Amino acid sequence: MNEQPLRPIKRSGAFSPVLMELTIIILFFAISTSIVVRLIASASAISDESRYHTRALQAMESVAEQIKADPVGDGAVNMCGVRSFSVEVAPDLQVNAIVTGDPSPKNGTLYEIELNVTSENGDVYSLDAARYVPDAEVSP
Repeated sequence: MNEQPLRPIKRSGAFSPVLMELTIIILFFAISTSIVVRLIASASAISDESRYHTRALQAMESVAEQIKADPVGDGAVNMCGVRSFSVEVAPDLQVNAIVTGDPSPKNGTLYEIELNVTSENGDVYSLDAARYVPDAEVSP
């Protein structure tokens, strides 16, 4: 018998199964990485939008409390009895306010307050409030 060790026959131009497996693993990790990067970018955008929404809501609540404290303000109203103005809270955050006085309730005035903020991407956040002021509290 021949005592030579058995060696596999070499084929020219054939892929090794290990090389194919490594190629598949690299493709899988590349696809997984791109999906994770997209998820992180999407989460960041949602976080930024949520942060702006929270800031807008806090700004509108603050302005509403200021208006409730002095609903008449400077007294400048248009012919319909509506006072409208804007308050710049931050360079990217401006609260628009409309205050309408309704003197029809008995013995007082009901002030309806409409507040809104328009974000840079066009979303509109709004808040409505009201305050009833008895006639005894209304300043001249």
